[in-house]
Amino acid sequence: MNTSPLKTSKTVLLAALFLAWMLPGLVGRDPWKADEPYTFGIVNHILQTGDWVVPNVAGVPFLEKPPLYFISAALAARTFAPFFELPDAIRLVNIAWILLTMLFLALAVRELAGKDAAWNVPVLFMGCLILLVTAHKMVTDIALLCGIACGLYGLAASRERPAWGGLWAGTGAGIGFLAKGLLAPGILGVVALVLPLLFAEWRSRAYGRALFIAAVASLPWLVAWPAALYLRSREYFLEILWYQNFGRFVGFARIMKQDTHWYYLLNLPWHGLPVLPLAAWTLWKARAGWRHSPLFQLPLVTYAVMIGVLSMSASNRDLYALPTILPLTMIAAAGAGSIPDRARSVIDKGSVVLFGVLGVILWGALLAYLLRTPALLKLLPPQTLHYAPLDLRLLAAAIVITVFWLVVAARSLRQAGPPLLSWTAGLVLVWGLAMTLWLPWLEAGTSYRGLFSSLRSALPGHYHCIASMGIGESERAMIEYYAGVQVRPIDWSGPERCDLLLVGLDRRNIDTASQPAWTVVWEGHRPDRQPKEHYTLFRTSPQDRQPSPLSARMIRLKAN
Repeated sequence: MNTSPLKTSKTVLLAALFLAWMLPGLVGRDPWKADEPYTFGIVNHILQTGDWVVPNVAGVPFLEKPPLYFISAALAARTFAPFFELPDAIRLVNIAWILLTMLFLALAVRELAGKDAAWNVPVLFMGCLILLVTAHKMVTDIALLCGIACGLYGLAASRERPAWGGLWAGTGAGIGFLAKGLLAPGILGVVALVLPLLFAEWRSRAYGRALFIAAVASLPWLVAWPAALYLRSREYFLEILWYQNFGRFVGFARIMKQDTHWYYLLNLPWHGLPVLPLAAWTLWKARAGWRHSPLFQLPLVTYAVMIGVLSMSASNRDLYALPTILPLTMIAAAGAGSIPDRARSVIDKGSVVLFGVLGVILWGALLAYLLRTPALLKLLPPQTLHYAPLDLRLLAAAIVITVFWLVVAARSLRQAGPPLLSWTAGLVLVWGLAMTLWLPWLEAGTSYRGLFSSLRSALPGHYHCIASMGIGESERAMIEYYAGVQVRPIDWSGPERCDLLLVGLDRRNIDTASQPAWTVVWEGHRPDRQPKEHYTLFRTSPQDRQPSPLSARMIRLKAN
């Protein structure tokens, strides 16, 4: 079987683009807040204990999310840890999840719009701004994306091949559930029911049979882990099913500020760039017949349901809008091939100029730093100035990324390539340079390695256990990894009595005279966070040790 040179060239280009987009920022760095440290802690717990049923961070159950991403990350860590540091080995699982997401999304587009449109999916998907940082982080939303993309493919195939489509629709709902709870099966279920209510094209026995098969196919995913969790602890089961799913949505478990129910509508330009304007243009071009085309019906209903569900939720966060790029990418991919040549030329030239200027700034700023230019040194955070700017491996990677962009940019200006290729390649350039040339400075301001390594060296030779106050699960996970010890919240009902107390508050705000039995053993802070993230380790003698659980009243705060 012969493969056309054009198809081979396109495949090689997409593979190179994916590697250049995916690898920088995925490896070679420590876990960064806000989501990575606690995810790392859960995966580390699975690696140490083999317990995948109850997510756990530094010895304390963490029942916010189901375990699919954590389990897959643990498998990646076991595979790659001999060759990479543990955080890097864990993050490598994102490669598989992102590839599967693009595969299912391309299959859905091929089902509705044909093979040519399906080839547009990878470039458009990788070009989404909202995905750029998240794709490189340890977050369960990466697996959620894959589940919803799989479900969309199943729905797209269900009209013509009900058994096949139903199988993948149910599997996608199950993957999404085990990734992040009821959001994915809820959205896919509403979409599946709304389609036949609005459009005659979905009212058929074949589609009804597909929905029945989807329900059956989703059951193993929806039942296996919840049953194992219920058998372990009814309290844990109710916590994650009721409090963490319904509670966050309705608001009685709110963990963050709710800006407005219009949040996602107001942020559509940011969340949808660049696929939103291309999808809007595609719909305008097909305005005469889109209402009667499944090609547009499925992604439009999906997008409307997603925006509606997110807008009704009591919690707002950009990360939650990540799935909305899936239906937008489907519509944009269907119409990307018909962009007028003049418009495509403007996009290509504009992207080359924009990202070329940003690339020159990043390279020029590094040169200015190496030459110790006073103006640039004033702009950099003071704590980063004593760090080595980069090593030869990072410099080599930055050169490769720059050369790759120059080749793609020259090709885009010379001949038409995949739609928005110049935009996505420009993102690769800027992201790649930031994650190579400027990675040491980013690490200096975000990593906990130096802080908690110094805590490890300051720990007494003999102590019973360490309690903590004002320290979240992310910090506790990093303390366990870098300091090699577990700290338990003082309000957590552990059985032990502790003679050490780690407090995540600025000691200037603590009335130490109120507890004369406690003495300071160690103090530290992240270089860019003083006094916001300030840590103090107290110690008491055994005869003064308080019974556990330790009371927050042990530490009194000074009056403002």
